[in-house]
Amino acid sequence: GNVAAQEADVDFDKVADEFIRGYFAARPLAGTAIGLHEYDGKISDYTRLAIDAEIARLKRFDERLRQFDNTKLSVRAAIDLRLLQAAIGKELFQIQDMAVYERNPMTYARALDVNVYVKRNFAPIENRVRSIVAIESQMPNIIIAAKTNLNDVLPKPYVELAIQIARGSSEFLKTNLVEAIGELKDEKLRAAFSQSNRKAYTALADYASWLEKDKLPKATADFALGEEKFRHMLAETELVDMPPAKILDLGLEQLKQEQASFSAAAKKID
Repeated sequence: GNVAAQEADVDFDKVADEFIRGYFAARPLAGTAIGLHEYDGKISDYTRLAIDAEIARLKRFDERLRQFDNTKLSVRAAIDLRLLQAAIGKELFQIQDMAVYERNPMTYARALDVNVYVKRNFAPIENRVRSIVAIESQMPNIIIAAKTNLNDVLPKPYVELAIQIARGSSEFLKTNLVEAIGELKDEKLRAAFSQSNRKAYTALADYASWLEKDKLPKATADFALGEEKFRHMLAETELVDMPPAKILDLGLEQLKQEQASFSAAAKKID
């Protein structure tokens, strides 16, 4: 049994490694953030083609992971299998059910997060600024993708927040980011940064104005998932099989207990 479990684990680890590599290739900023610097200077591709390719990849790995029998894996691998399946379920739920690329304009307003490049000194400032330049120069393309992918009518709370996020992000690039790379001596690189930074903060400001003019007037109040999708989300992403009403009851029960112990503690302190 042990040898079989080891062999099953080896096979599983291979599939898991391959999945994780593909995961970060599609989400390079997340790769850089956890210290995988082969992803430096890259940003996700938001074109329809790339989104569809990622959906296909997630489904393919979901299928491959279903081939494993968790009773034949070691405890560690069996847990990892469940975690990966839940992670894939969550990604597919966000892309397909929540339609984050079609219904949520915040997806694009938040796309350009270069904080990790200024907060962490993982490479010389020149290298980090080169990465920022490469990433920022993609921002206009991301906004073109946003305008192509987003539905005609969007949920109003999403539009309002996306406008705030895009403006805040634009302002951050314009002022804070410029300050953050203050120590950069290389003039040629500084000129390249000024150019890519202007492109990026202009694209974000334009996006905010476009949302305000084009999307806000016809936005609707309707943004809730609805019970069916919520139930699906719990099953797929949290591996919870209970109806939402039951979960609410459990939560309220727990809240009552917390409140009781809180007031008991408060009486003692009094």
